[in-house]
Amino acid sequence: MTFTGLKTYISLVLSIITITSMNAQEVMNFKLTGGYQFANTYKVSNQEPFIYAEAGQLTGSFHWEFDDGTSGNTHVNGATANRMVPEGNSLFGTMKINMFELDGSPTDSQLLFLQYTSSEFKVEGSKVIITVVGQFLGGTGKYEGASGSLELTSINGYIGNGAGTLVLKGESQAKELNVRQWVEDYFKSTQSGDPQRWASNFAPGAIVNDPYGTPYPKNEKEIVGRGEQFMSSFKEAGLYPGWIFVDGLTATAKWVGKATTKDGKKAEFHGINVYRWTPGGKIASLTGYWSPEEMVFK
Repeated sequence: MTFTGLKTYISLVLSIITITSMNAQEVMNFKLTGGYQFANTYKVSNQEPFIYAEAGQLTGSFHWEFDDGTSGNTHVNGATANRMVPEGNSLFGTMKINMFELDGSPTDSQLLFLQYTSSEFKVEGSKVIITVVGQFLGGTGKYEGASGSLELTSINGYIGNGAGTLVLKGESQAKELNVRQWVEDYFKSTQSGDPQRWASNFAPGAIVNDPYGTPYPKNEKEIVGRGEQFMSSFKEAGLYPGWIFVDGLTATAKWVGKATTKDGKKAEFHGINVYRWTPGGKIASLTGYWSPEEMVFK
């Protein structure tokens, strides 16, 4: 089962909403309906042992209803990965929700981020059943430092019920890490043509699964060698980020790769990176969902 095997649009239904305030927190239970579709999927496969992974972008919209009578629509954008291995299937990703559209605030002034993963993913004949658990990761404006969770189940892409809670924190409680800047610096290092600079992003003993399914470099020397092998294949090359989503020391980023071959041809490729950072700003693990075989040359 791939993304294209799922229904394009998904309706979401979550339960009742109450709003209370305690210790500078606003606790919001909610219900919403909506749908989304996948676009720009990228595949990675390995037959021995069987591994299949597919990553892509999702877009859509949610309709929110709150107990105080507030309601409205928000667009959503995100990055999603689907992985199928002998041990079982899984789906996970991150989402940006345009909450500023609820009250007409300036564009991008009120954003809410969500990270989700499947706790159940199975195929029963013609039915694809997926149970998803999500965690809110904070955001911008009044959603800075937001937390909470939701759970819902889909059958063939339709979600009939679910429940969730969103907790808004006071401004003094919201904290920011430098993870977003670290991710942006990582992408700049891929554009530098310097494998040593790229390798300097990684902590000792880092797990580098990039591209997904390839053998891990065993040490710093092999990480540098991985960078040298890729960069030496092109006259110039680099990765350029699209969306970046941060959850503590974990980050997910969608990117486009651009390169020029030694004979002057242009190449383009796409993927999604999932990072785990150390508190000191080094990468403890990196998984890159992309396929060199899917580079487009012009």
